[in-house]
Amino acid sequence: MHVTIRPLDPTSESELDQYLALETALDEHTYGGSEALTREQLRAQLADSPYWQVQRWVALVEPMEGGQSLVGRASTFVPLQENLETISVGVSIHPAFRGRGLGTAMVQEALIPAIRDSGRTLVEAYGEIPADGDAESPELPVNRLARRLGITRKNLAVCRALPLPLEETLLEALQAEAAQELGEYRVELWDGEIPEEHLSAYGLLLRQLELDEPDEDVEHEAPEYTPERIRESERRMREEGTVRILAVAVAPDGSFVGNSEVHLHTAPQSTLGWQENTLVMPEHRGHRLGLALKVATHRRLRERAPQLRSLVTWNSHVNPWMIEINEKLGYQILYRELVLQGRPSL
Repeated sequence: MHVTIRPLDPTSESELDQYLALETALDEHTYGGSEALTREQLRAQLADSPYWQVQRWVALVEPMEGGQSLVGRASTFVPLQENLETISVGVSIHPAFRGRGLGTAMVQEALIPAIRDSGRTLVEAYGEIPADGDAESPELPVNRLARRLGITRKNLAVCRALPLPLEETLLEALQAEAAQELGEYRVELWDGEIPEEHLSAYGLLLRQLELDEPDEDVEHEAPEYTPERIRESERRMREEGTVRILAVAVAPDGSFVGNSEVHLHTAPQSTLGWQENTLVMPEHRGHRLGLALKVATHRRLRERAPQLRSLVTWNSHVNPWMIEINEKLGYQILYRELVLQGRPSL
């Protein structure tokens, strides 16, 4: 089997089609659902931003019968406004082609040279391990690749997926549970873009989420979510075909003290969604706002995207509060995720 590793060609329609097919195979294998992006939506997703730059490579194999098949991808992610020492790297291989050294080849031929060329000193990566696997096992593929990169584990997260659709009776019961502690707090649902007058307040919620994230020993500088940055994110989501269901928690004085977002793709064939950030500001915790926010977004999800089969989220294993809420909703563990960092000499 001959293998070619080279940069992704975003001008090639056939290569983009194969890249999309790889994305679908990976997501169906791992999460039980996938997103049906068009080529133009994928191009928008691949584009750089004022806040980061991305490089991407593909692994192409030539089977016995001839032709080429795209079976692997690798990428680097370089922040441009904060975390200026950091370069994040990743590699994924089609499930049918794992165990043949393709991941190792992509690290050696693509990622290590890119790390050297970047001038960044802090290397970061994420990797899956089985839900019941030993995170320290040297035989796990992620740990073998981590040794080649010279990075080590700094945090352990858990990936959970929620089978959909949810029963309305469950949502009603959880809403009643949350209502017992809400008092004068309330939850609002927003569709589409964040109202102009709330951009600055919402940016503070997004920053607080990253400041509060229980990520053990990970080195990370929380971004400033300016109105301009939020609007740029919204523009990209529109071009990528992504919509979000957004809930905010409102305190008795009218201030915003929490939020939760669910992202999903607009195509009717898309069956996979993402539970993104959920936050309650520290001084307003203890009122079941996290549960109330999630019940609100998940109820709206039943109405807006009944075709979804799976909703995916991640939590650090040292975040028992959000894990409890997710388990009440019925999220089930898919795998654990290692967060790896280091300052290697490559």
